[in-house]
Amino acid sequence: MSSSARTSMNSQRRFSQQDNVRLLRSLIHEHELLPGERLGSEREISAQLGITRADLRIALASMEKAHEIVRRIGRGGGIVISDERLERNINTVESLPMIARRQGRVLRSKVLSAVIAPASASDTRLLRLQGFAPNQIHNIYNITRLRSIDGSPLSLETSHLPSDMFPGLLNKDLTTSFYRRFEEDYGIHPSDVDETLETIEADARDAELLEVGVGTALVRIRRIACMADGRPFERAIDVYIASRMRFAMHHSGYVRLSATANR
Repeated sequence: MSSSARTSMNSQRRFSQQDNVRLLRSLIHEHELLPGERLGSEREISAQLGITRADLRIALASMEKAHEIVRRIGRGGGIVISDERLERNINTVESLPMIARRQGRVLRSKVLSAVIAPASASDTRLLRLQGFAPNQIHNIYNITRLRSIDGSPLSLETSHLPSDMFPGLLNKDLTTSFYRRFEEDYGIHPSDVDETLETIEADARDAELLEVGVGTALVRIRRIACMADGRPFERAIDVYIASRMRFAMHHSGYVRLSATANR
């Protein structure tokens, strides 16, 4: 064995799993890394801490199970700091189950109610039912689902969908991603999505379903999704437990909106 190989082996100390976890936490604390920031690759961290990659993987698995970190593959991957919150990009139409899966989490849906109902005045207006189907009776699907992550309630999702666009929808598995079902079964996918985000407090109904106290901070997103021809196909309201979510937005530039910018 060469002297350099012996030196490399001697520099890799052997600690217990708990010791290695403490080393990783100290590294995170020392660099003041925030959720979403990258700790590094296994090779980089192993060399920095002087432990074997096998021991490192065991420690990382323990931290990932506790949702302290997320291991991502591919370009820009590596070990990413986490704090148990699910991160959702505001300007994306990626489904919530896919977002959770990418972050190493398991999201499940439970259908609380699914009925056909007459369109309300606001449904008719926001889904533009009169303009796109003027001679039809306007009915909608009214579907409410409870979304849970790792076994704990995360959000309530209420969707209003024009029934004429999705025949037979209530006979399908409504616990799966709606957008994937729209695409695969009906050839419908979002071209434009408008969302409004606001904070609210949980009322008695939301608190009971989400298993939180009345007055707990929630984040409500109102969404209208349209096809390429401009026809709306979804009106939805998602309500998230604020302490379990993080919302991010990534953009490549800054747009001035001030009316006085050119004066």
